[in-house]
Amino acid sequence: MSDVAKYILKRLLTGVLVVLCVTIIIFGILQAMPGDPIDLMVDTRVSAEKVAELKARWGLDKPPVVQYFYWLSNICRGDFGTSISTKQEVLYLIQQRLPYTLMLTGAAMIIEYLLAIPLGLVAAVRRDGILDKFLTVVMVVLWSMPAFWLGVLLIRQFAVKNSFFPISGYSGLKSLVLPALTLALPSLAQIFRLTRSEVLDVMEEKHVETAYAKGISDKMVLVRHVLRNALIPVTVTFFLNLPWLIGGAVVVENVFGWPGMGQLLWKGISKQDFPIVQGIVFVIAVLTVICNLIGDIVSGILDPRIRME
Repeated sequence: MSDVAKYILKRLLTGVLVVLCVTIIIFGILQAMPGDPIDLMVDTRVSAEKVAELKARWGLDKPPVVQYFYWLSNICRGDFGTSISTKQEVLYLIQQRLPYTLMLTGAAMIIEYLLAIPLGLVAAVRRDGILDKFLTVVMVVLWSMPAFWLGVLLIRQFAVKNSFFPISGYSGLKSLVLPALTLALPSLAQIFRLTRSEVLDVMEEKHVETAYAKGISDKMVLVRHVLRNALIPVTVTFFLNLPWLIGGAVVVENVFGWPGMGQLLWKGISKQDFPIVQGIVFVIAVLTVICNLIGDIVSGILDPRIRME
């Protein structure tokens, strides 16, 4: 087996363990929550026998350990269970919502990198200048903004006052702009700082000094020698940041009424709908592992020294 195959297998096994740990943690948190989902579903006048029958039907009368392994075995067969509150298949609900979440996170990722990389390059070239300091301050402000507060500001300015974009829901690509900006702008600072620092580091390397000494134009040096090498860690971060955007989408989707998994997850938590919460968290954990695995593979290909770790 080659070094690359061993590296991928090692990362894949680590990812499987991470998913199992996440499912155990979220299952334990749900079990520790006060209240009972059946009590939230039925009226107080329902008899104790009927409540006991409903708990038996949903498997809530069994010990938590038995419930967990029963759910995990069903997940491995592709059965995510049935929602307690809506009586619909959880897998069907996730399939209906997942495309909207991926649409939102994908748009946010594109906005984030299209803005952060050029701004980071400009700030590095203008190091310690007015523009560099201005961009740094702006990024710190964006980084410190809570997503829900930024979302409310954007809604007030561009949906309520000026009616440029819809306030909530999905009615076409126009309704994607404000949620995507809300999700992208706070995390913009991380890619900006990474791009800036990597460009500055590469500009101090000997091969860049040699390129300048040969009389190559500044633009060609920046594109061929500086930016090309500086974007290696930025490319890896692209995949590693995607899970964080998916997690952050939970808040943004609820602010904008976006019909994605985040809104469904919030409803499941508020109603203690265990199958929905466990199913969505499992999907998010799998997406996280896949993105991290891709990031590790890309970093291992770009830098073979990483495969030796």
